[in-house]
Amino acid sequence: MKEKGQRGIANARTINKMRCIAGLSICALVIVLTAVTVVMNIADVYNEETPEAGLGTLRMFTTISNVIAAVAAFACLPFQIDGLRRNKYKLPEWIVTLMYVGAEGVFLTFVTAATLISATQGFVRTMLLKSNLFMHPINPIFITLLFTRFIADAHISFRRSFFTLIPVTLYAFLYFIMVFVVKEWRDHYMTNAFIPWPISLVLVLGVAFGLSQLLRFLHNLTNAHVKRVIARYYLESPDYDYPRVSDAIAHLAQVEAAYYYVGDDIYIPTDIIELLSKRYSASGLPLDIQYDIYLENYLAVLKRDGKQK
Repeated sequence: MKEKGQRGIANARTINKMRCIAGLSICALVIVLTAVTVVMNIADVYNEETPEAGLGTLRMFTTISNVIAAVAAFACLPFQIDGLRRNKYKLPEWIVTLMYVGAEGVFLTFVTAATLISATQGFVRTMLLKSNLFMHPINPIFITLLFTRFIADAHISFRRSFFTLIPVTLYAFLYFIMVFVVKEWRDHYMTNAFIPWPISLVLVLGVAFGLSQLLRFLHNLTNAHVKRVIARYYLESPDYDYPRVSDAIAHLAQVEAAYYYVGDDIYIPTDIIELLSKRYSASGLPLDIQYDIYLENYLAVLKRDGKQK
């Protein structure tokens, strides 16, 4: 029974590779859909006779939030491509935060379009016709899936969730100036149609913050799950069954060194070594000695393969 359970333990590299491929595919799709839709709107291929047609699409928060998410997806691409090349997938925290901001924006537009706007303009027109099909349901679904399932490389703190309110707040300020002060824009979001606009503003910010917490919860749930699965691999997998912890660390170094490219920085995966130390109950062998064992074996492989003198 134990052997069967061990065979069911997924290789950590396999997990990261699958996440990398899925994330790369969705990022590419989001970028293409957003670019095509924005260009079509600016070119006004639908011949809409509204102020929001043509370049007017750039005044819509739907367009702005989709573009932010697409920029975040574009920023992911170099790291995802490099992750496939090196068989190692890790995104910087700033990219995860940028994707968080973009995901919250498109999620907010999705909820607003599916409820308030659909109630006045009709569900089919709002969610399914023309460019709305891509910007209201399709892109938000892809981007939400991307952030909550495949861009879960960093734990999102409560404090960082306030970053998601920056685009909404700035847009609300601009909208107020352009609609109620300068009066260059019409109130296309009808913020003053049913209730006074100050109440609308508070409600929008409240909903935006609530949605950001939901996204944060789902993202962190995936982040914790991935960490548990990867930790289990190093704690239980037969791939690391050795007589001594030093042998397991040497094997880890040999595996990692195989993906070294000339010019790469050499780093010691302290988190993984600590997991192996825990697995072998190696409290008698200081961690700094274990780090030295890793580095020594890593450099030996590079020298053997002619990657480093």
